[in-house]
Amino acid sequence: MIGLNGALSVASQALQAQYAGLAVTNNNIANANTPGYSRQIVSLSANAMVQNGTSVNMGVTYTGYTSVRDSVLNTAINAKTSDQASLTAQNTLMTQVNTAFSSTTSGIGSSLSGLFSSISALSTSPSDGSLRQAVLTSANQLVNSFHQGAAALSSATSSANQQVTSAVAQVNQLTAQIAALNGQLAAVQSGTGEGGGLEDQRDQLTTQLAALTGVSVTQTDATPNVTTTSGSPLVMGMSANPLQVTTGADGQAHVLDASGNDITSTLTSGTLGGLLTARDQTSPALSTQLNTLATQFAAAMNMAQTNGTDANGNAGGALFSIAAGRSDTAAAITVAITDPNKVAAGSGGAAGSSGNVANLLAVQTSTLASGATPSAAYARLVYNVGAAGAQVSSDLSSTTTALTQLTSQRDSESGVSVDEEATNLIRFQQGYQAAARVITTLSDCYTTLLNMNGAG
Repeated sequence: MIGLNGALSVASQALQAQYAGLAVTNNNIANANTPGYSRQIVSLSANAMVQNGTSVNMGVTYTGYTSVRDSVLNTAINAKTSDQASLTAQNTLMTQVNTAFSSTTSGIGSSLSGLFSSISALSTSPSDGSLRQAVLTSANQLVNSFHQGAAALSSATSSANQQVTSAVAQVNQLTAQIAALNGQLAAVQSGTGEGGGLEDQRDQLTTQLAALTGVSVTQTDATPNVTTTSGSPLVMGMSANPLQVTTGADGQAHVLDASGNDITSTLTSGTLGGLLTARDQTSPALSTQLNTLATQFAAAMNMAQTNGTDANGNAGGALFSIAAGRSDTAAAITVAITDPNKVAAGSGGAAGSSGNVANLLAVQTSTLASGATPSAAYARLVYNVGAAGAQVSSDLSSTTTALTQLTSQRDSESGVSVDEEATNLIRFQQGYQAAARVITTLSDCYTTLLNMNGAG
């Protein structure tokens, strides 16, 4: 059995422990709406000792507090955050591209129809200068439509390059902050303290980093390291490893790690991964289709032109011109003639005839080298643009739903319930009041004992 002094010590420890519980509960309530905050729980342990072979209770000790975290759940949230950011970046760029190809009243499809309509009208009066001019006007409208389509894809690529540079700058800011927090946490944990809010800040920064580029977090001798999902170092303990951006031989923005290694192709997650996927895969594939259509259509029309004669009875020449050696046909195509009399509507060397109009019109329904008519080839391109955007949009929707579910699960485990904390507040308050009452009672006992001794 403990004596009066021991009892007073137990009551004093109880008072401190209940006060610690009140302080932790107060902090939880204060941060009930703080993003990324993990609920804290007070850690108390019962004290006991052995005296003369008997266990003697020695009250309670406050041993600190712990934050409620689920590292597995946090890892899953970071992964889904990376996926969502990647798809968001792709969706933004694909929406931009889709706008240039989705119209049914303008664009390449409409211009193709306009060109063949003007050629058909020319067959009724091949000597009519205004009808001949209408053919050239329609040809120029088609060229402009090809230019606009190419410009839309080029603009998406330029936008991606600019955003890559911006995203890398943000990555470097976050890694520097995470490294600094690691230093602060190392100092706290060396004193057997719990990271608490500092760990919450680091977790939140890590999730923001995951949104920019997929990350992997590992521990080496209690030192947290953050790398990209492919293993490129970003944060090694208290040291940040900044990424770099340079312009490659292809004219595109390339990402280098801290050692100067080109890691562009390994970045497949987060905003960076989404931008690079759209820039290096989706956009080039669509550009290839567009350039192939421009090349093959121009070749077919030029061939039809050379089979006929112009208004002066001369052999027809090319209607469209493409600079030699250029792969960006859609951006480079031009109308080769400016004189409407050089439209080769005639045949057999007869000036003013319309014998070659049929050959020109036949291009509309003839199969190009790609295996489709011009209109069908363009329709396939439009479909691919739409399908790519629709797939990204669908994946984004499902990924967002999954992320919302994971976040809700984390909030239910680590988030603050005001109702629960209100109950804890009452519980610790009552414990504090009871401990204070014990101290008051023991103080009275001391006074009584002292008075008895004085009386004796």
